[in-house]
Order: sequence, then structure tokens, then C-alpha cells
Amino acid sequence: MSRWNATCGISLHAELLGRKLVEMGHEVIVYAPTLESASRDWHHKQVRSEDEAWVHRIFDETEECLYPFGGRIKEDEILREDYEVFVVESYVRFPVYEFKRISGRIRRKAPLIQINHLGCFGDATPFMEIDWDAIIVFDKRYIEEIFAHYGREVLSKVFEIPYPYAIIEKISPFRPKFAEGKFLFFSFGRQPVREYFNYIHALRRLRSRYDIAYWIVRSDGPLPHKERWLIQTFERPDARRLYSYLMGSDVHLLPKWNSWMVVTSSTLAQTLYSGTPTVVPDTRHFEMLEVDEMGIGVVVKYRLGDPWDLYRKMVMLIEDEDLRRRISRDAKKHALNNSDEVVAKKFLELVRRLGS
Repeated sequence: MSRWNATCGISLHAELLGRKLVEMGHEVIVYAPTLESASRDWHHKQVRSEDEAWVHRIFDETEECLYPFGGRIKEDEILREDYEVFVVESYVRFPVYEFKRISGRIRRKAPLIQINHLGCFGDATPFMEIDWDAIIVFDKRYIEEIFAHYGREVLSKVFEIPYPYAIIEKISPFRPKFAEGKFLFFSFGRQPVREYFNYIHALRRLRSRYDIAYWIVRSDGPLPHKERWLIQTFERPDARRLYSYLMGSDVHLLPKWNSWMVVTSSTLAQTLYSGTPTVVPDTRHFEMLEVDEMGIGVVVKYRLGDPWDLYRKMVMLIEDEDLRRRISRDAKKHALNNSDEVVAKKFLELVRRLGS
């Protein structure tokens, strides 16, 4: 039960896990929100025009200001199905109190698992009114900062399974003609304008020393910047096309602002296996990724709000091809170690432990 075929981390997690389980021979049914209700949220934009045959849009999300109240579920469609395990991707806007009314009847049929996307104690609390058989978190921060507050009984049900990384093979790189002879930086998505500021400022300085281009693929409106070296195009590419763009670029600049909550970057999980070196700010989205004293690891981290630190690291990436190769190699290895297949197998092992 989750968002599906949409531009958000909840949907991507469900799709990577769900589609891999189907590929492994398991039967999957997805209960997704109606597009009318989900698309009222800024984060939710439909990616595919049609869902798979086994996706049923049978619930309305609530409004963020009403959560945990509101929303609606066609409960008869859920309760009449047979299943061996029932999984809920938890997020604000999920109609949790409506689901709570039927959770006991679901649990009598099969183990009930929550996959937690909630980053703070207050948002997670309504879900704790449901008797889960297991709660999956992506890393230890969620345990230490959220679930430790609920005591031993809840902690005994919490299991750490990492967010899956997409593994996409057999892609031909695409490099646009305007980037011929230039060092190409690339970004994509629909992040707010301010999240690009550090990159724009650093690239303006780089422009005086290097022949560069910055290609931004936007799925919403344009950024207000007018620079000859900044090219914006407008589309919402599917995963394979996105990988071709990434692999044809020299460096991926991932825009992100800070958050005080526990958060995980679904964008990085979606793109890291492309092998294109990724630059990220040192926000909570990436704090579980280890880097050396220079900020180098499977990604390159810079101090958010410090364009000079970013500038120095961009210079390193432009001038050191061996460094780019090493980052690329380590990034692909990290993604493989946490691939959708690896995560699906860990999930299935948990289901077996629960006796299903």
C-alpha cells in the first residue's frame, strides 16, 4: 500500500522493491492513492501514463494539515483479497486512522509490515497506534532518533533494511551537441530554485577558468538564471533515458537543502549506479555516506552554503580524471551492495522470520 509511478521517494522505494519481487516470481498487488488526491502534494507527479494491471488506486490521501485524520479507503477491495504479507509505506498524507480501522482484520490474514519514511517522532506516532508485526527502517538514525522513544516492545519489532538502489544496465550514454568540447555538469528534477544557488555561484567562478556547460533537465518551470553556459530543457525522463543523460555527463550535481529530520535521498538511490560522480551538500540526506577529510567517497560532499568549498571540489573533479574514475567505481560498488535485488532478498528473509 503505497504511492506508485510518481516522483517521490515513497513511490520509488515501493517500485524498486515491488517490481523486483515480481521479477523474482512473486505475486504483488499494489494499493495506490487516487491521482486526484495524491497530486495535490507538491512531491507527487505522475511518471507513467498507465499503471501495471496489478496496481489498484483505491484510497484518497489526506491533506498534510489534517494528518493523521482524513482521507478515504475502499476497504472492501483490500479485505476481500488473499495475501501472505501486507506492507504499508508510511508517510504524511497517508490516511492512517482510516487504515487503523481495518488493520486488525488485515493482520488476522497476514503479517503486517510498516516501511518507515517518517523522519520525526511526531509524524511517526499515529502509526504506532497500529499493531505491526515488523517495522522496517533504512538505517540506525531512525532507531536512535525516533523508535527508541517508544520503548522495548516497539524496538523488538524494528528491523534495519537499507533503501534499495536502482541497477539499470545496457544504457548508451547521450551527450548533447552543445556540450561538445566542454566539461558537462548535469542536474535534473523539480527542486526549488534556492537549492541550485550554490551550484550556480560556483560555476560562475569556474567559467572564467574552464570551458563548461551546465545542463538542467526540469520537469516544472525554468530557473530564473540566464547564463550562456547554462542550458535548461523540459521533460520528465523515464529511468533509462535519465541514465543515458547521466552517463553522457561528466559530473552530476544533486541539489538539496537541509532538513532537521531523519531523511534519505531517493534521488541518489535512483542514480548512483550510473557511475557519474555525484556532488552533494553535507545535509542529513547523505550523512550515512562516509567520506574522507576532503569530502571524497562514493559521492563528493561540500559544505552547504559554502560555494568556495564547492568550487575547490569542482576544480578537483575537472582536473583529476583518475579521481573521477575512482569515485565512479566506488559508487557503482556501493549501489550493487545495496541493490534492489539485495534489499528484496533481505525483505523476503524478514517475511520468513515472521512465519509467512
